[in-house]
This record gives sequence, C-alpha cells and structure tokens, in this order.
Amino acid sequence: MKYIYIVLTLVFLSSACNDVLDVLPENSVTFENYFQTDKDMETFLNSIRSGIRNISGYRWATEIVGDKYDKYKSSLADLIGWKTSRFSPDNASFYWDPYYAIIAKSNILLENIDRGHISKERKNYYRGQAHFYRGLCYFWIAQYWGECPIQKSSRNIIDISKSSIEDVLQFALDETNLAISLLPKSKDAVDASGNSMAEKKYNACQEVAKSLKLEICLWKGAICNESALFEDAIKCANYVIDSCDFQLANDPAEVCEKVLYGNSQEGIYEIEYNESEINGWNSWTTAKNAVCFPIKPGEGRGTIKNSPNICIKQETIDKLYPGTYNGKITPGNFNGDRRRLEYVYDMDTIINNPEWEKQAGGYAYPYKFRKIQVGTNSWNKGKFKNLAGNWVIWRLADVILLRAEAYAWLGDTDKAAQDINRIRERAYGNSNHNYTAAEGDIRYAVFKERERELLWEGKRWWDIVRNGYWKTELWEFHKTLTEEDVRRGALYMPVGKDQNVSITQNAYWQSRY
Repeated sequence: MKYIYIVLTLVFLSSACNDVLDVLPENSVTFENYFQTDKDMETFLNSIRSGIRNISGYRWATEIVGDKYDKYKSSLADLIGWKTSRFSPDNASFYWDPYYAIIAKSNILLENIDRGHISKERKNYYRGQAHFYRGLCYFWIAQYWGECPIQKSSRNIIDISKSSIEDVLQFALDETNLAISLLPKSKDAVDASGNSMAEKKYNACQEVAKSLKLEICLWKGAICNESALFEDAIKCANYVIDSCDFQLANDPAEVCEKVLYGNSQEGIYEIEYNESEINGWNSWTTAKNAVCFPIKPGEGRGTIKNSPNICIKQETIDKLYPGTYNGKITPGNFNGDRRRLEYVYDMDTIINNPEWEKQAGGYAYPYKFRKIQVGTNSWNKGKFKNLAGNWVIWRLADVILLRAEAYAWLGDTDKAAQDINRIRERAYGNSNHNYTAAEGDIRYAVFKERERELLWEGKRWWDIVRNGYWKTELWEFHKTLTEEDVRRGALYMPVGKDQNVSITQNAYWQSRY
C-alpha cells in the first residue's frame, strides 16, 4: 500500500470529474499551479465523492451474509459457509485500495488547501469535507477489517504497520469531530458558485458528520466496551433528529416510492446514482441479487424459483411482518405491519390464489426497491441492468433506531421504547403494536425493529456484529464460532493482496490459510 504522489495525481486526473483536465496546463501534472480557486477545490472534492460511490460494490460479501434471505444459489452459498475459497486474499472484494485511494485524496486536499486564494470560511469547508471522508473511510475499514494502517500523509511512501481496532476507531472519531467543528449546517452550505447545497444529500454537513459520529460511537462503545460513548451517540442523534431539515416519510409506501429513490426529506446522507460510473454491476443493496418478477422486465411469476441469486420465503416475511388481508387491498381492511405490503409484492393475494402460489413456490417477491436501469444497446435493450436508486447511507428512521440502541445499551428502556414506537406507529398506522415488556430484552427488540425497517439496506450484518448476535442471527457456520474465534478476527474480512510487507492477516484468517 504505497502512496506515490505522481500516481495519485494521475488517478484523480483520470476520474469522472473531467473538469480537472480543463484547468491544468497540458504539460503539468503537479499541484503547484492547482488548488488555486474555489472551483479547483470543488472539482477535486467531487473526485472523492465519485470514489465513495464505487465503494458500494466492495461491501457486498458481509451484507449478503447478514441480510435476511433464505436461499442462495451455489455461486453464493459458499459465503454463508465462510469458505476460504470465497474469502481469499485474491478476491478483489477484500482489497482496501478503494478506501485508501479516498483517504489519500483527502490527504492531498488537506495538504493543499492553503494554496487556494479563497476565504478562511471556504478553506474550513473543504477541510471539513476532507476530515469527514477520512473519518468515514477509516470507520468503514475498521468495521470490515478491524486492524489497519493509519495513513496521514499522501507523501509517506514507507510501509506502515496495522494499528489496533481501538486506535483506528479513535482516529475515525477524531477526524469526525474535526469535520463537525469545520462544516456548516445543511441549510448554510453553499458550493463554489455560491449556490445552496441544502438539498444536495451527497454533501457532508454538520448533520451528516453527526450521523457518522453517532455510528462510530455506537460501534466503538460496543466493540471496545466503552459505555461512555453511548451518551455521545445519543447527543449526536438528538442533533440530527431535532433538526428541521429532516422528517420521516408518512408511511412505508412513501419509503419505497420516494425515500429509497433518493433526495427525500427522510434522507440524511446519500451517494447519487450515476449510471456511467456504476456500469450496470455495482449496486449498494443486496436486493439486486434478488430481483425478479415483477421488477425485472419480461420475467414471469415462476422465475422466482430459478432466476434470482438469493430468495426469501413467505414464512420469513410472515414472521417479520405479521398481518393478512383477504382479496383486494382497500383502506381499512389490512390489520398489520404495512411494510409487509410494500417490501414484498402482493404476498397475501398470491397465497390466496392457488395458481400464483404454485408459481411462487413459497417464496416472496422483493418489491422494496423498484426503480431500475435497463440496457440501451442492441444486445441488452430493455433488459434489467441494475437497481437505480441513490445509495442512502443514513435516513432518519435509521438514526432514530440507532438512538434507541444507544438508550438500550445504557439500560433506558423507556426512551428506547419511545424510539421503537415512533417507527412502529408509522409502519402500522396506529399505536396498537407498541413495545411491551413481554417482548423481552429491549436491545434485542431494537435490533429486530431495525431488521424490519431496514430490510436489505445493508445494515443487518453490522447490527449483528456490533451487538454480538452472530450465534443466533447468522448461519450454521457462524453458530460454531467461539468468543476466542471472534476475538482473533473471525467476523472481520481477510486483507486482500497488498504490496506493504508489514501487512499480515488477522490471527483467525491466518490460521485458516
């Protein structure tokens, strides 16, 4: 893992932000005559944002294992068995290079901001962005791999050993605190031309940085046994939830039809879908692997038994979202969790139709993500290529339930229950299904509510690891893991091939190769 200055320069010059090519002299590939104007800074910042978009395709392994499904095609079945043939250092999914490329660009931005002939306020804005992205990437690396090198300079090309998980998370937290101190509130953020950024969900602002800090504090508090951090997590959540800039969608239908497409009032931080950079294969949600009828053009009901890579059973949906109706859906005749009606397609009507039920074969048709990209070339015209919504990294319901978990860690059942009930009341349309003590442990109740609300949004694996639920919530292989296995790194990913000779696998994966 080496950060050679000229190589990184060429990397950012070849990014999707071609404006850079227009401002640099033809024979110059240095920063001596760049980073002069606000627009220069913004163009470089956009290359960092572009890099974040492409990371989504590198987090699929854990999220497929952690998300709620029942059947996997053989090509994916070795994931749930934690087989070394799949979890190989040769697998590009375990390369951390895309994360470190963003970190290196953030370092470059921090090192060159003072070259700019711009105001102190604008310099602070770009410093805040750079610290935010360093914090975000180190947090994601810590979640995925645990120990890792901390790279603070773009010019340092010596081999750096891995730091402990505690130190990496603390560095991510320190970076995020710096971002909070430098970034404006959402309503005050402007771009290089002075235009408001309030509606730009991809822009890091104080509320976004507070959402990151909330999750880091929860993760570090749980993983490193630092309970004081749960109070900090609650303060961050309060800041975001009490903001006037975000509000919950009215019902689960609006979540599917608007929130998950992007740029809704519920969305806090999102990476915008970009067809040219996604290239048809890179998707932020595992639901792409479950797409079939009625979302996939040209597919019939019976294709669910052999077309998708992963499937979920009707009985699993029954357990997640209680409630049934008979016949046509009309207002007032459904008594249950309305996420059942929106996250999967017409399940109860299908069950009551013998022909349709035979075609479904006991599986439910995922319907939470509905906006798709289809091919336009002669060979794939009209065929499904990808799900096309934004990558919604945090939305308000997520933050409310993260706050509920922080309250639960601190033993405040009443406040945790209030947050659970806020999400349930939207789901049911009434308060008849609020949390009661009969449900048992409040932290587990929060976990189950997050499982229901955030189904297929890439959250469940991280919730399982953070809360230590791998024996009850994952697959047969994971139930065999011991506390010692987990301490040695069994729930972190192996490190992909790396040129840094100081990098070694964690103890668990080293013992398996």
